Amino acid sequence: MRSMQVYNDPAQGPQRPPIFRKGFPGVILALTGAIVAVTLIQFNAPDDLQDWMFSVGAVAGGPSFDNVYRPWGDFAPYVLHTFLHGGSFHLMMNMAMLIALGPIVVQGLGQTSRSAILFLIFFFVCAAGGAAAQMLWYAIDAQDGIAIGASSAISGLLPAIGFLRNGWRGAWSISVPWIVINIVLAVLGGDIGIMRIAWAAHLGGLAAGFSFPLFIGLSRPAR
Repeated sequence: MRSMQVYNDPAQGPQRPPIFRKGFPGVILALTGAIVAVTLIQFNAPDDLQDWMFSVGAVAGGPSFDNVYRPWGDFAPYVLHTFLHGGSFHLMMNMAMLIALGPIVVQGLGQTSRSAILFLIFFFVCAAGGAAAQMLWYAIDAQDGIAIGASSAISGLLPAIGFLRNGWRGAWSISVPWIVINIVLAVLGGDIGIMRIAWAAHLGGLAAGFSFPLFIGLSRPAR
């Protein structure tokens, strides 16, 4: 499948699609607002409510979490971890990346309500891929761990943007630096200062992002 191209003049050939063709996508505003709202509730909630939110949404693995009670089921954290964050900086960094990258992917899918729905599905597919990779790492490492944050899903936006720019070559070109960074984090144990980075979730979300061409196909009207 070829990458998206926009032709303004046949003599000029393919040109990159503008990032803001019809204003800022409402689906990005809605998603960002929802994540910020839930995270602010998490930050300011009583301890009992915070514990409940983590039991519902945090990706948790290791021996201590084998039989942990999940109020909304074992698979809810694969999506809901994107609505929880470890602090204000964590939240702001992820939302800045979502606001910067999300519109490009949305507009690559089109300017319809269908494209907005497809973006949300794609976003949460990437989140689930990141959560699955993180859970796999917890099983291999055999140590307890908790992962939260939207960066798993945001990582999947990278190959999508690369694919829109230059097909599969572009998807790999934009992804390789992020792969290298997270491999380095893995070698360092995932620690940057006092922060512990869920590098496996980043790589899992990135891998899931390579499914983006399927969503481009779904965004096109049936012939």
